[in-house]
Amino acid sequence: MANFEKFAQEANEYIRQLANDLGHPEAVGQTYILLRAVLHTLRDHIVISESFHMLSQLPMFLKGVYVEHWEYTEKPLQLQTLEEFKDAVKQEQAQLGEQQFDWGQHTEDLISMVLSSLGTRYLTEGQLQHIATQMPKEVQALFPVQAEGGE
Repeated sequence: MANFEKFAQEANEYIRQLANDLGHPEAVGQTYILLRAVLHTLRDHIVISESFHMLSQLPMFLKGVYVEHWEYTEKPLQLQTLEEFKDAVKQEQAQLGEQQFDWGQHTEDLISMVLSSLGTRYLTEGQLQHIATQMPKEVQALFPVQAEGGE
């Protein structure tokens, strides 16, 4: 039981810190929805081997968030533009009942801040580069690293 309490404590601390970093410390619920939406959008648009590499770097509570409702596919869904990526994130948010953030920030800025937070806390620069290279150039700009050899 102690490990589950530790996981919950770590999750709550991270979500509160991320909400604070986003400039909305009172919006912990919305922050969780945004984090989940970004993770699921990435997951659904990268190859499965990259998902496993990413998972190996995430703490237990984020592993659970990442794999929730995951359905295996041979090939990841393809994105062509930043707008398609943002729309995919918004669709994920809507599935959890979040229709529109009223934070006065652009979706791409929020996504970029989530990716930066994950990179600062959990994912290596190399891992972020590998993920970024699987994204369209417009989306690569949201990552806190320079993609090498991307689309």
